[in-house]
Amino acid sequence: MMRRLLTACAFLSLAGCLDPGDPVLAVRDTDPPEVQSTEPVASGQIASDGSLEITFSEFMDVRTLRPGIAVFSGRDEVPLTITVPAPTDGSGNVEGGDIPYTVKVRATSGAFTPNASFTLVLRTILSDYEGNALTEEVRVPFRTGL
Repeated sequence: MMRRLLTACAFLSLAGCLDPGDPVLAVRDTDPPEVQSTEPVASGQIASDGSLEITFSEFMDVRTLRPGIAVFSGRDEVPLTITVPAPTDGSGNVEGGDIPYTVKVRATSGAFTPNASFTLVLRTILSDYEGNALTEEVRVPFRTGL
């Protein structure tokens, strides 16, 4: 009797696993993030006390932002402060990965050197929350005003 009861319970528990429908977990994201835009655009200009904005195609792993974003003046790397957006309120399609993610970048000193040339470099270490990295390095030359 006890054996039949255990067999019936095992069968019922397996039958529950075989029900058709959506899986509990979404399909893993394997698409790499993309840089949708930068402000300034290539060869653009910002005020020396201005900030740069980088918009990615999806949420990024914040641990990769600092090593992945750099600004150079010639061969010298400029110390940066990176500001990330507040966490989402869940109103978008996070699973679809289609929520743009914009970060702001400023010179740590508060200002870039006036009337100078710089290059924003987005390295391939930048990755989304699933570990998908940028497929290629992005370089955006820009200038500062007076």
